[in-house]
Amino acid sequence: MNRGMKAIMVLTVVAIFGITTMAFAGWGRGPGQMMGPEGRGPGWHQRGGCAYGQGNLSEEEFAKLEEQRAQFFAATEDIRRKLYEKELALQSELVKENPDRAVAMELQSEISKLQADLDQKRLDYDIETGKLMPNYKRGFMGHGMMTGRGCGGGGYCMR
Repeated sequence: MNRGMKAIMVLTVVAIFGITTMAFAGWGRGPGQMMGPEGRGPGWHQRGGCAYGQGNLSEEEFAKLEEQRAQFFAATEDIRRKLYEKELALQSELVKENPDRAVAMELQSEISKLQADLDQKRLDYDIETGKLMPNYKRGFMGHGMMTGRGCGGGGYCMR
């Protein structure tokens, strides 16, 4: 093979890698990329971070919602951290050449308990938020019933 042919092959390989890298660069960042402020998509409210679908809340009402949200995340931080650790441990166990069935089942049991605990705390949060904002999670905010959008939609946000 002559020098010119080798140079063309090297440039072709570099171009292919460059194009595929750019094509996959946004993967892993979730939906709604480049569709609104900070890539959040059209359903996100400008102030806050998670989409509450606040409507026309006063500053005091919004402050109360933000305070409740902060309290919820502080109260669930330990549960969310443990849940994440257990999920990683389960994934690590399952990718082994010979995973230990008993260990995997124990980890899954612990994950289920932690998720149940988190769901109970989220339910308490939803009830308290509903007292401040009667239409919270009732489909009146343009997302429909239980669509799970953002932290206010019942997702497990890790913020």
